[in-house]
Amino acid sequence: MRAAGTIIVAGGMAAAGISRGVGRIRGGFPVKPVDFGIMFLALAVVGVSFFYANVAAAADQGGFTVKAESGRWIFPADAAETVIAPGPLGDTVIEIRDGAGRVLSSPCPNQNCVAAGAIHLRGQWVACLPNKVMLYMDENDGGEKSGGRDSAGETGGDADVDAAVW
Repeated sequence: MRAAGTIIVAGGMAAAGISRGVGRIRGGFPVKPVDFGIMFLALAVVGVSFFYANVAAAADQGGFTVKAESGRWIFPADAAETVIAPGPLGDTVIEIRDGAGRVLSSPCPNQNCVAAGAIHLRGQWVACLPNKVMLYMDENDGGEKSGGRDSAGETGGDADVDAAVW
């Protein structure tokens, strides 16, 4: 006989009133056909989200905007252009080609803008902060209506820009 208050430990659980739950099956939980349906539905949602975020968004890219102290230039995403944007340190060279834009060279000391690589999705940007030059991809009309000019119809200036957040 056991003495009163003796606890028997089996499988890491104390046999004194502690259980793992009602209807527990040894070796794990059974997987039912409904569980497979739920897993399939969750994977389908993730797949559709991935497709929309990467493939569908890339198809409707918008356009590139290059902004410097001397002005702003707007280009469609499929343009093949090399832009020389003057800044306080010198000229920053930006390439737009095959739906991607990147900084080729800049006179800044640390070259982070060059090392950032190419951008190709709306909302992405790369900036040379010391030279005050920025390249970003947004929902603009890609210069099709403005012919590579800003919305005021001028090749430079910030007639319609109230603020810039870098």
